[in-house]
Amino acid sequence: MRPAIRQNVYRVLGSAAAGLVIRLATCLLVLIYFQVGYKWGYRSHSGAGVIDVATPIDAWLPLVPEFIVFYMLGYLFVLVPCLLVRDRTAFYAATVAFCLMLAVAFLLFRYLPVQMQKTYALGDDWFSRLAYFQQSKDTSYNNFPSLHVGLNVYAYALITWQSRRVPAWWLPWPVLIVVSTLLLKQHLLADVLGGVLLAYGGFVLFRRLMRSPLPFVIGSYLAAVSGMLIVLGTHLERLGKTTRKIGRFLDAGGIAPAQAAAVVLFVACLAALVYVYAQRNGAAQAPERGGAE
Repeated sequence: MRPAIRQNVYRVLGSAAAGLVIRLATCLLVLIYFQVGYKWGYRSHSGAGVIDVATPIDAWLPLVPEFIVFYMLGYLFVLVPCLLVRDRTAFYAATVAFCLMLAVAFLLFRYLPVQMQKTYALGDDWFSRLAYFQQSKDTSYNNFPSLHVGLNVYAYALITWQSRRVPAWWLPWPVLIVVSTLLLKQHLLADVLGGVLLAYGGFVLFRRLMRSPLPFVIGSYLAAVSGMLIVLGTHLERLGKTTRKIGRFLDAGGIAPAQAAAVVLFVACLAALVYVYAQRNGAAQAPERGGAE
């Protein structure tokens, strides 16, 4: 990259005004990347070569449809570091590790398929309807490692790194999210353990990137974004499919589109306030790069 172009790129990526826009755009790209990779992971699976890792503990654990609430919160909690990780270089490093975690998981889904025989929620109550919808729409193959576990544990590790301590008031959320994957019969115990190992590997990579020179971190981030843009350009149809899936989920829960839109608007405003608060109150306390483990 030419020095003048590189300088302009660094200036944009380091701009406070562009910070929130860059983060939200990155989240959108990651979402599309996830949708495409997840589908690729279970394509063409059949009985031959599928691995069974079920244990007696998995059979003993009950189905608790009410835990769909915590399971769905997992889709939001995983995005918390996008707002709370104040240092932009840390955000770029965290994004690179996040994308590589997804890539490793997709490869394991594809070439080391683990199938789970699910127990479906068949009740007529609100929790059971949402749980059944989630269970029926998820494939029975993309289980090991559990991304629901891996990405949320990774998010909690980033929050802990950001605050320089274990934030106890955050702890119940990732724990309940992890437990929900078992009590909704979405994952096996082995999947959960694999997700924890995936999170550990991602966090180790993040720490190594934080000790790397800034040009290497930004270059790695740009490489990850370029890869996701290529995926976006070749799979635009996934946007429509994702929108339709969200619509079917709202119908299953009896949630009107206007209600969902109001919640999305509220969450967006809350996210913007959290981001501004984190930036203003953390500038003087941002973790130093290049420190020892």
